[in-house]
Amino acid sequence: MFVSTYAQVGARFGFTASPAISWYSADHKQVENEGMRFSLNYGALVDIVMGNNERYAISTGMTINIGGGKLKGINPDDPNSYSVLTSKVQYLEIPVGLKLRSNESASNLIFYGNLGLVNGFRIRARADIEYFDEDKDKELGLLDNVKFKELDFFPSNAEKINVYQLGLHFEAGTEFRVSDNTSIVGGLFFRNGFTNVIKDEDDERVVQRNFGLRIAVMF
Repeated sequence: MFVSTYAQVGARFGFTASPAISWYSADHKQVENEGMRFSLNYGALVDIVMGNNERYAISTGMTINIGGGKLKGINPDDPNSYSVLTSKVQYLEIPVGLKLRSNESASNLIFYGNLGLVNGFRIRARADIEYFDEDKDKELGLLDNVKFKELDFFPSNAEKINVYQLGLHFEAGTEFRVSDNTSIVGGLFFRNGFTNVIKDEDDERVVQRNFGLRIAVMF
């Protein structure tokens, strides 16, 4: 078993490139989830030890999250018409969580859990939008990779992706220590958004959810 220097240095730094899927959940009766999109979370991670006990740490960092989702909206003036909005959004994310770690096993494995909040700040938002006739299932029009601004998305125009997004983050996995100061991390995470993602003409919420595979190296 390697001798840990985690508690001695007070913090560890690392890098992650974690694939995921993202989707939307809507409260609106005329808007529904239409599918998932591939998502990628990459950037720097920091674990700050609480006191001298390496089993407890504040987990933070700075990452870029590339994701989005698909929504189907029914035209309230013509129930036979609908539109499908595919958003492609990038956020700068600053997570703040509590990480709990087990004692290291004889096989150099450490199990961990992480619960906290993720602050997301929009840095880019584009969208594809398709218009259909439901009776004929025929595409009536397509806007491809346009700016997310004042899109004619049923049932109310989508003005923009809101600048700020807050979500609950839960993660669990393992660390495999390959040397005194280096560990390979693998785990699963789930994020549940709290705040409305899309600003439009009504007050109904659309929130984003993510499920992914954490892949990281900590030093």
